[in-house]
Amino acid sequence: MVRNKVLVLGSLAFDYIMGFRENLINAVSIDREKEEYQSTVTADSRQQFFGGTAGNIAYNLGLLNIAKVSLFGSVGNDFESLGYRNHIQRFENIDLLIDEHTNLFTAACYIVNDIKSNQMIIFHGGALDKCIDIDLRERIQNPKEYLYAINSTQSIEAMSNFAIQLNDLQIPTIFDPGQVTPLFQEKNLKKILEKSEILIGNTYEISQIEEKTDLTKENILEYTRAIIITKGSNGSELIYKDENNKIYIIDIPIATPDQIKDTTGAGDGYRAGILSGLSLNMTLLDSCRLGAIIGSFVVETVGAQTQAFTLDNVSKRFFKTFGYTPAELNLI
Repeated sequence: MVRNKVLVLGSLAFDYIMGFRENLINAVSIDREKEEYQSTVTADSRQQFFGGTAGNIAYNLGLLNIAKVSLFGSVGNDFESLGYRNHIQRFENIDLLIDEHTNLFTAACYIVNDIKSNQMIIFHGGALDKCIDIDLRERIQNPKEYLYAINSTQSIEAMSNFAIQLNDLQIPTIFDPGQVTPLFQEKNLKKILEKSEILIGNTYEISQIEEKTDLTKENILEYTRAIIITKGSNGSELIYKDENNKIYIIDIPIATPDQIKDTTGAGDGYRAGILSGLSLNMTLLDSCRLGAIIGSFVVETVGAQTQAFTLDNVSKRFFKTFGYTPAELNLI
């Protein structure tokens, strides 16, 4: 059986981004001795966006239309009424395999940005917390169809469960702990690393894993095939070990966008590029470079799922950035 599918796990959420024309510091009153806190913020703008790690990754996979995608997750009663279902289902290559909990809301992130670029963030998990009840071993009939899965950011309990289930199903996994990395314990992290083929995270997240597990990057490569470190405007880094146990460290520059409006979701675009490249049987290095290209399109619009691009756009920017186009892209 041909492995031609990718499985996406993570959060599906609504992002509410608000603007505050003052300094948040001046809107907060804290008395630490009395443990009293008060804050009144009157936002002057509000925008609603589709978001969440799994949603952002899937959206870019839908635009690329290369890999066949199974998107698993848990959502609330507002997922359909606020348009998220139709937003994702317009992509023919995505199977939306979600559990809908009518007594709960879809996860939501409320972000207030002030004039100093300070942020106040409130996150409500809602139906996302129900992902812990999903057992992929009961839901996936043909695991050999799956080339890769990405186990991306949500609760550590759900991510731990999915790591075990994916290992049981023998589906190669990209471990993407993201913002919840500090919540993992040493034993749990090592167990997931043992069951993962690739580790991806930003500089802070990878350093947290090293600190918590007392493992160096070289030690981590005894668990995984490769480590991918994203560095924002400084590009990314691929670290891997070949069959002779020689370690390679390759810097990958960013692709220059036409404009930068919002960096939210750029990392998720990068991950979608990796999954698409791997599904084309591209090398991991070329797949990471494709990730850098996709991330550059994400930052050109406000919101993580508002950008639009075509394979022709992607191929041209790849050539402009790296001086060649992978043969696998030319064959599509």
